[in-house]
Amino acid sequence: MRKFLVITLMLLAGALNSTARDWYAEAEELYYANRYPEAIRVAQEGASQSGITEEQAVEFWSILGSCYARLGAFDKAAEYMIRCYRYDKAQGEQKGLTSSLINLASMYVYAGEPELALDYALEAIANEQMLDRPDKLAMAYGKACDVYHALGADSTALHFADRAVAIAQQQNNRLGQAIRRSQRAYPLSALGRHEAALADLRFSEDVFRDNDARQSLAIVCFQLAQEYGRKGGSKTLEQKYLQEAASIARALNDQPLLQKICSRLAASLRESHPEEAYGYLEEAARLQEEIADSKRNNALELFNVEYETARREATIAAQQEDIAKKRLQRDILLILLLLLIAAACVTVVFAFRQHRSERRLRQSNAQKDFLLKVISHDIHSPAVAQLRGIQMIRESVASLSPEQMNEVFLQLERQAESEVELIENVLRWAKRKVGNGATESVRFSLPELVRETLTQYAGAAELKEIHLSLESPEEASVCTNRNNLALVLRNLLSNAVKFSYRGGDVLVRIEPNAEGAAVSVVDHGVGIPQDKLAQIFNADSTWRRAGTDGEPSNGLGLAVSRDLIEESGGKLLVESGEGSGSVFTILIVNTPENG
Repeated sequence: MRKFLVITLMLLAGALNSTARDWYAEAEELYYANRYPEAIRVAQEGASQSGITEEQAVEFWSILGSCYARLGAFDKAAEYMIRCYRYDKAQGEQKGLTSSLINLASMYVYAGEPELALDYALEAIANEQMLDRPDKLAMAYGKACDVYHALGADSTALHFADRAVAIAQQQNNRLGQAIRRSQRAYPLSALGRHEAALADLRFSEDVFRDNDARQSLAIVCFQLAQEYGRKGGSKTLEQKYLQEAASIARALNDQPLLQKICSRLAASLRESHPEEAYGYLEEAARLQEEIADSKRNNALELFNVEYETARREATIAAQQEDIAKKRLQRDILLILLLLLIAAACVTVVFAFRQHRSERRLRQSNAQKDFLLKVISHDIHSPAVAQLRGIQMIRESVASLSPEQMNEVFLQLERQAESEVELIENVLRWAKRKVGNGATESVRFSLPELVRETLTQYAGAAELKEIHLSLESPEEASVCTNRNNLALVLRNLLSNAVKFSYRGGDVLVRIEPNAEGAAVSVVDHGVGIPQDKLAQIFNADSTWRRAGTDGEPSNGLGLAVSRDLIEESGGKLLVESGEGSGSVFTILIVNTPENG
């Protein structure tokens, strides 16, 4: 009992501590202070707190990935960065996804594995091309330039760098241009285009000076020195830029950059100023040793962090094991209780089965009543209207003008078409309800079936001056029930023409995919109110709407269509709104051929 009380108090204290302490802010502050091992420790503790959401955990993963990358532990960095990437991907967070992709690409470039960075860099570009964020797209192009340059594919790197620079120029962003042009200098130099590289670097130098971007200025000065060194005969300029870069790097305490600059200065001054060259060589050696010491210290601190993390996890595991034992005792009692409940449930199951049989009988009777209602009203009414129309023609044929006769015949034709369509839907619906709707799959050309259906409705569309069109690849075959799909297409096209305004457009779009194909019927007609979308596939719904020219609607076609498509493993989806037209999409899933 005492041990259980102690554990409870520890958990309560941890919960109170987690509410009083802002773990993320503390870890972030340590990161920007370059205290990476401490930042890792705090971020890991924050991420392990109970009750945090996955979204909050992602923030800690981001800090952990950046810290491990700074310490050179690229395997651990990749682990956390990929977690962030997968979260953004799963949540559809397109705006955050690009940053995760660029971070991953950068890390693999730093780790000397640019081949692993390539897919992430290209995915970042593809993601940004779907978003209206020019600065981010330029950043993604710039990262692709870095990756291809690291791979030695400098012509491709230059292609992406040119795109990044072009975007920055379109945005009239001088600082952005400076960053992208300093990136472009690397592939230009590698391709031997030194004058172009120098032009980019001089532009970047001026902008970075104007904006007091000292870190970027130090790097560009180092790049300029390298370019002048490659040209030959420009030792003075080379040494000038190297010394300025060294001065800035010392002020920023950027030891890795300063060590490279000092090594380069020693080589440049070796012949003209050997004593000065020796001084820079000594400084480079000292910096190299300090960097190595820093790496060793970081590795030791990192080991301590990992050790403490493992120890803490072991403690938590022991606590959880103790809790699990108590749960086992509780579960045994629950099992005994469940056995008693199960005995009572057996009686309930028999009663439920009896109730289910009665409910199925009621459903069957309701379906029959519905079928009789459709036959007595929706089929009987148009038939009566046709009979009266024929009688009117017989009685008034001598007094009707050709235009009036044409109008009467048009009305009769519409009623007949609606009646034929309704009868076909009723028959299909009835067959499925009594279990006779067997599915026979055959392989056939989808564009050919759609063209046949469009031809059937060309006359009705022409009467309303509606333009029918098909957007499809030349070849697209599917394997499913052809008759069912033909009926569904007729229902959707009939509705599209019926609810489109005169002079409108109806488009059928075919898009093949790995599972089969998607067929969309798009109109720009009256649309469907949002609060009615849930009812349109329900055969029992009482909501009806006449066509734009008063065409009748029975409300059964969409219910039958969804049943037929789902019977073959597909789906029927709708996007619509009042006054904004409708898009009905059939998702066809290929089934084994048996017809």
